[in-house]
Amino acid sequence: MPPCSGRIVLRENFDDVSPPTLPSDWLATNVLGPPPLWVTSNSGVPSPPADTPPNAAFIDDPDVVSDKRLDSFHFPLAATSVQLTYRHNFNLEASDVDPNIGFDGGVLEISFDGGNTFQDILAAGGSFISGGYNRTIATDRGSPIAGRQAWSGNSVGFITTVVNLPYIPAGGRLRWRLATDTSGSGEGWRVDTVSFSWCEPRPGCPSTPRPRPTPPPRP
Repeated sequence: MPPCSGRIVLRENFDDVSPPTLPSDWLATNVLGPPPLWVTSNSGVPSPPADTPPNAAFIDDPDVVSDKRLDSFHFPLAATSVQLTYRHNFNLEASDVDPNIGFDGGVLEISFDGGNTFQDILAAGGSFISGGYNRTIATDRGSPIAGRQAWSGNSVGFITTVVNLPYIPAGGRLRWRLATDTSGSGEGWRVDTVSFSWCEPRPGCPSTPRPRPTPPPRP
């Protein structure tokens, strides 16, 4: 993030609600698989249960095919050069033979249209500064995200992920998505201490030009 005289920061620590309630404008859905959905949690595995106690967002890692999604609040205004930082703790089923292969895995996705469609953060033009994907999901076990890079295996406690996001329009949102298969289970995934930071558009602040639309061909 370049230096700037004006900085806007949005934070979510999941501590202003009582478990299992999610914060306002956060949305949990199961596209595949049985309950539970993503919830706010203050106990259980993987341990520790929160980075900033008492709460974190949590989803289990079952031994069935599932696709469990947590959508963030809608972004309140358009912004460029946004940096996302968060802490997460995961213990998800992965190969104990090949350290590059995961079976159950989590990914980060982004929506530019208010949450109607999502794509992987890397495919959308984002980039990991630290704590990026560590495995590739196996293609022979029925995972909904088979073949994709993801977080899988055991993080051994909370780790920090920092992401440079692409341009976000007003109403855009982020998604933490856990996909599992039938080969086994793990402890789950916890997300906490979420922070968005970007430069306020003041005179003298560095800025990133917005992409210009391609003009239609002339007859």
